[in-house]
Amino acid sequence: MSAFSSACFIYPDDGEGSRFDRMFPPLGLELVAASVRNIIPRRFLIDLRFDRDWQQVLPPDADIVALSFLWDMPLPRVSAMVRSIKRRRPGVTVVAGGRFAEVNREALVSAPEEERVDVVFSGPDDGRFRVFVESGSAEQVSGVSFFKGGKVHSTPMPPYGPVPDFPLPDRSLRRARYGTIRRDGLDLGLATDALQSSRGCPFHCAFCTFNRDSEGRQITYTARSAKSVAEELEQIGAPFVTFVDDLAFHRPDRMDELCEELLVRGIKKTYAIETRINMGMRPEVVEKMARTGFRYVTFGIESMHDHLLEFLNKDLKRRTIEKAFAKIRHVPMFFVSNFIIGNVGETREQMLQIPGFARAIGLDSIMIHPLRIRGPEPLKAKVLAAPGYHIDPETKRVYSDELSVDDILQIERQIKRDFWTPKQKLKSGLKFYRLLKPNLVSMAWNTASWRLRGRPSAWELQEARVEPGRQALSPA
Repeated sequence: MSAFSSACFIYPDDGEGSRFDRMFPPLGLELVAASVRNIIPRRFLIDLRFDRDWQQVLPPDADIVALSFLWDMPLPRVSAMVRSIKRRRPGVTVVAGGRFAEVNREALVSAPEEERVDVVFSGPDDGRFRVFVESGSAEQVSGVSFFKGGKVHSTPMPPYGPVPDFPLPDRSLRRARYGTIRRDGLDLGLATDALQSSRGCPFHCAFCTFNRDSEGRQITYTARSAKSVAEELEQIGAPFVTFVDDLAFHRPDRMDELCEELLVRGIKKTYAIETRINMGMRPEVVEKMARTGFRYVTFGIESMHDHLLEFLNKDLKRRTIEKAFAKIRHVPMFFVSNFIIGNVGETREQMLQIPGFARAIGLDSIMIHPLRIRGPEPLKAKVLAAPGYHIDPETKRVYSDELSVDDILQIERQIKRDFWTPKQKLKSGLKFYRLLKPNLVSMAWNTASWRLRGRPSAWELQEARVEPGRQALSPA
């Protein structure tokens, strides 16, 4: 039984995502859509990264629209979107979720009626959207905010529970083909998908906000069963799958069980994960992962200096990092690491030591991030208390009297230049090709075609991304 008969799920375009953000489908919305598969007769999904004219394809009978605001967006843009939805579908119920919606829930639900979000969900769905859909009343749902009687009401938010094994994301609602598609429109021709096998993180890195809920409570690490993950992978057609877990290797025995399950089922794909350097403490499991298809691994090392690792509360030492890599750098995997620069007490010279350290431990690529304070991280108080350190109000980047925002950006570019020597480019390029086996002919053809057509944007190439034979929007 449902209070609604037609649902539309909309994933907005944040406008400033990563270079290859079109690799990643809206898994959260697909999970929410799956939870009401058997009680809402008609369901639609619109991804604004591809559906530029979304107002024209908004289903005419949609009586509930669910928005997912995972990343920061200007509130006026959100208001304009909601206003447009309500103007085209009078009487429609608009709900929203995602970290940005959580943070701005009071503003969203107390806005003028014509641009008001009726209900904001905080935290993961875990079946709460279905409860709302069944009753049509927000008052019966935990962890939501809504406007009633001239004031904002919020129901108590439950702590994060275990990440559920089921339902699986409803991939049948997709219209776009996700892959290595850059924001400028260049499609490198590799179909991709994503999967979440765990949630939360037991560590307390000072710069991180993703391991806490909107009330500051730690999100306990929980993991799906190996069998449920394998079952989902069996349903995925793309050859390259990214695990979006914050910490994919936290439980080595579980990873070993997952690898065994994938080998028994004969599932052959290429996988990318993100984890901590503790992965190097179980080299026998890492070798099994390589046999299973895990090829692209990103680590959050952040720094090579013990005093900076302590400042960031990484619970790591440089010697631990070096010992871990010594045990696994022979494994056929492409190793990438994140480094944060501009930390309190970090000198220009220390930042410029990153390239040599990265090559010495066996990294194939690096990503450099100037320190930012985006929210109420524990690090914010430490930065503001440090003499001569400041937070840029526009970019949220940390800078000091000694090193300005521009200085740190120049250091970032210098680090990348120093790391990517001709020898390193050749070595990493050959390893990437050997392990991930990209179709070079397809990449070259797509690149040449894109350039010959005047480098059309991703919006202009929308029609080429819609699955052949699919209508603009089709019922589930």
